[in-house]
Amino acid sequence: MDSRTPVSKTYEVPGLGPVVMAISGRAKYLRITIKPNQTVRLTVPKGVAPKKAQQFLISRIPWIRKNLEKIKELESNREQVCLPRIGKARARSILIERLQELAETHDFAFNNVSIRNQKTKWGSCSAKNNISLNMNLAGLPAELRDYVILHELVHTRIKNHSRKFWATLDEYVDGRAREFSRILKTYRLRV
Repeated sequence: MDSRTPVSKTYEVPGLGPVVMAISGRAKYLRITIKPNQTVRLTVPKGVAPKKAQQFLISRIPWIRKNLEKIKELESNREQVCLPRIGKARARSILIERLQELAETHDFAFNNVSIRNQKTKWGSCSAKNNISLNMNLAGLPAELRDYVILHELVHTRIKNHSRKFWATLDEYVDGRAREFSRILKTYRLRV
């Protein structure tokens, strides 16, 4: 196993419920994330004392509760949009052509591209700048499709989701990156 691969364990936190604590050799800061399925995850950089991680988690409980409530509210109010079926060959043609256009227009470079029928991700960009796109992107409205493609192209320069990443992405999507990210969650992946 790679020493940078997170080691995780689930803890029951009174008044909050289960929290996945992942010790990571890559992480530089303590970080809390909440997945759409309401899983709370505490990422702890290797070498940080467990007591410090616990204090950080406890200090963030109000923020966690507030965001869990927001997710529940969004889920209860949201109607998911089903995407039209598009064959893999047609999707491949649409997505690769658009990826190349956007990369050329905005001076991005990437290595390989793969088109897959993924269950959970719209796209990804590897450390070697290989881009993987979900074939279901071809059924999205054009501005959302472009948002996902540009999201992955920005990852060829910035390998995280820092403020700098979002600010850079905003430059290419007219300041609408967070808005597009929220809208994208209303679309259901078809597998």
